[in-house]
Amino acid sequence: MFQEYYGFTSLPFTKTIPTKDLFPTAGQKELAARLTYLVRERGFGLVTGEIGSGKSTAVRTFTAGLDPNRYLVIYLSNPTTGMTGLYRDLLSSLGHEPPYTASRMVARIRSALTDLQLAKRRLAVVILDEAHLLTQPMLEQLRLLFSDKMDSESLATLVLVGPPTLRQALHLTVNEAFQQRLAVRAHLGPLDLAETIGYVRHHVKIAGYSGSTLFTDDAIQRIFEYTKGVPRRINQLCNTALMAGMLDQKQILDESTLRKAIAEMGAD
Repeated sequence: MFQEYYGFTSLPFTKTIPTKDLFPTAGQKELAARLTYLVRERGFGLVTGEIGSGKSTAVRTFTAGLDPNRYLVIYLSNPTTGMTGLYRDLLSSLGHEPPYTASRMVARIRSALTDLQLAKRRLAVVILDEAHLLTQPMLEQLRLLFSDKMDSESLATLVLVGPPTLRQALHLTVNEAFQQRLAVRAHLGPLDLAETIGYVRHHVKIAGYSGSTLFTDDAIQRIFEYTKGVPRRINQLCNTALMAGMLDQKQILDESTLRKAIAEMGAD
């Protein structure tokens, strides 16, 4: 609808934007540097951020830049399946049929990861999203699963991704063994005003908008104030504003359009 009205060649505020077209923020660049070190060291890492902050997108962007001839990226997103489910997903990603018992699954995963390194010269990078849903026993089993050579090395790079509560959970005494294995800890914060301005204008541009200005400076200021710089909320508000602007037959979205969009989203 509004895509045709504003002349976009693609939707501007969607999570399906190719990684090469994503707006590079300072937080993402810092995260990429930390993850580069983590992959090189083949250790355990922690990435946290508020809901909607773009942490999963930032990790996806980083892994998209890894050489597939050297690295096998495995993305796991549902810890609620329990360890047996995670074992099955890992084996499937490694190209192996899972055996019937958990102990045999563990042995096969470790064998597959070792073979991946020695025979195929590739390293596994395991991204475990929604990691705050892991229980303490699951964290301990993950630590043991990837530990190698008397706990001096890891069979894979493991990155846990989740909200700030995950960091708090790992600080509990019961999780001390896992906490001490973390080589990298990174937190992805919200965008500041300058980044929000850049984010909105960048996404409008890559979507094919050919006009000079679509969102006025006052409109973007209002976007920042309402969303607090959280990318997912920026996307939601901008999409609502675009729809409101189209319905009002506006070619430029100003602060009044944003007030209307915010009202539609249920805010004062």
